[in-house]
Amino acid sequence: MRFADVRGTDRALCLFYALFAIGSALAMGAMAVTFVIQNIDDGPLGVVVNFLRDALTNLAARFVYGDLVLIWAALGVFMIVEGRRYRIRHVWAYIVGAPALALAVSFPLFMYVRQLRIAAEREQTGQDPERAGTAPPSTDEDTPRRVSVD
Repeated sequence: MRFADVRGTDRALCLFYALFAIGSALAMGAMAVTFVIQNIDDGPLGVVVNFLRDALTNLAARFVYGDLVLIWAALGVFMIVEGRRYRIRHVWAYIVGAPALALAVSFPLFMYVRQLRIAAEREQTGQDPERAGTAPPSTDEDTPRRVSVD
């Protein structure tokens, strides 16, 4: 399914995920370019070495990176499970993309593709795939009536 075919809440979520991914890519890209420009005199390998040195310089930086690694692992499991559930191809690319691009870019991209799949499934079956297998909401016809005998 294409974005142009998506309607309602699915369209709003797809738009949010896409804009978040684009904004994140611009922000992270700007920071990466700035870092490379400041360290270009050390050559390509020096840029990488300087980045790793700066990233692990103090306890605060290690805390942030430790947190990112742990959330990346948890989101990786989520992406694998949801990727199988909605038959999303190349889930590995989103997981590998996190440290290569940024988690703030790869995860919203995954969520965008996931929401497109949910919308496509909803359109094909006429049912919400996230509620599949659950009992439908009860109606007045489903509730037993009490009859009083006088």
